[in-house]
Amino acid sequence: MVLGTLLVVGLSSVLASKTRVAIEWRPRPFDPPIQYAYVPADASCDPFPQADDEDAEPVMCAEWHLRSVFKEGEGRRDSGLNGGGGCGDDGTCWEDVDFFDAVSMTQVEDGRGRPLPLLVSPDGHHLAYFSKTRRRFVGWDLPDARLLDLSPKLDARALGDFRSLHVSPDGGYFAVAFGEPNSRVMLTETSSGRTTTIQGFCGVIGMSRQAMGVLGCSPVERDDPDEDIVTLIDKQGKVLGEWTGDYAADGLSPDGRVIVEIRSEDTSEKNVLVVHDARTGRVMERHPLRLLSEENTPYGYGWLDDHEYVVKAEAPEGAGSFGFYAVDVRTGKSHRIRDFPLNAPGVSFRSEISIGRPGGGG
Repeated sequence: MVLGTLLVVGLSSVLASKTRVAIEWRPRPFDPPIQYAYVPADASCDPFPQADDEDAEPVMCAEWHLRSVFKEGEGRRDSGLNGGGGCGDDGTCWEDVDFFDAVSMTQVEDGRGRPLPLLVSPDGHHLAYFSKTRRRFVGWDLPDARLLDLSPKLDARALGDFRSLHVSPDGGYFAVAFGEPNSRVMLTETSSGRTTTIQGFCGVIGMSRQAMGVLGCSPVERDDPDEDIVTLIDKQGKVLGEWTGDYAADGLSPDGRVIVEIRSEDTSEKNVLVVHDARTGRVMERHPLRLLSEENTPYGYGWLDDHEYVVKAEAPEGAGSFGFYAVDVRTGKSHRIRDFPLNAPGVSFRSEISIGRPGGGG
C-alpha cells in the first residue's frame, strides 16, 4: 500500500531495516492511495506463553505489507519504509512495502494469540492499526504524514478486551471499540486529533460520513441472548435510531442510510444480501447473491460507494478465491471488480487482507 521510490533491497539490508524501522520510523508525506494491505501466506507467528514472567511484554508479530498503485513521476512517494515494485509500459507503477510497525498477531493475557487488523480507508489515504512501537492503536494520515493516538497504551489484558477498529469513508474519523468490563467506543477526529469516549457500546459495525452503527452492551440478561442491539449514533454520541435482531448486521453504508448483512437462508441454503434501514432495522431489500455459476461462499468486504457493497467469493472448503464483486444494494445486480488484483506479484494470500477502494481509490 505505501509506495516510495521503487527499490529492491538485499536480504541483509532488509533484516537491518526491521530493527531500525521498529525504533526510528516516522511517516513522511505520501500521496498515492493505498490499494490494500495483506499478510503473506508464508508468514508465521507463534506467540507462546511466557513462563514465570508476568511483567514481560506480550509477543507481537508485525507481518503486514502495504500495496500502492500510482502513475510514474506522480506525487510524493517516499514513505520512509523499505519496499520493492515496478512500472508497466503504460506508466502505471506499483510498490509493496514491509510495514513492520503494524502488528498482525499479538499475545493476549492468557497466552493465546489473536490477530489484529490493519484498515485502509476507502479513499486510500488513511490507515488504522496497532503500533508495535507505540503499543496503542494509531491512525496514519498519509498525505499529511500524521500519526494520531486512537487509544491509550494497551497491555495484554486490555488487548484481550479489544473488539473492533473502524475508519470513516473519507478518513475523517477513527473508532476503536472495547468490550466488557469497561465497554466503550473511542472516536477520534482526524483533523483535530481529539478523542471522545462513548460509554456502553461493545463494538462498531460501520461508520458513515455522518454517523456510526454500534452494538450495545447490556448488564442485564436479555430475553433472547442471541439478539443484537444495534444503535445508530451521530459523531457526538446522540442516538438516531435503535433496533434489535437475532442476527449480526454488517456494514453501514457511506451515506449512513442502510446496513447490510450476508445471510444463508434456512430453507434454500442460498446466500442473500439483506439490506436494512439503518435507523429502524426494517428490511428494505433481500437480494440473492448470484455472483457466478460455481458454488461459492460470499464474505462482505466493505463499501465501494454509497450503493455498491464489495463481496469476496470464496471457493468451497478453502480451495481459493473467485475474486471480488460489487453488489448494487438497490437492485442486487453484481459485477466482478477486475481492476482489483487478487494477488500481488509473487505473493499468495491468507485470509488477512484489508482493502481500500478497489483500483486504488483517490
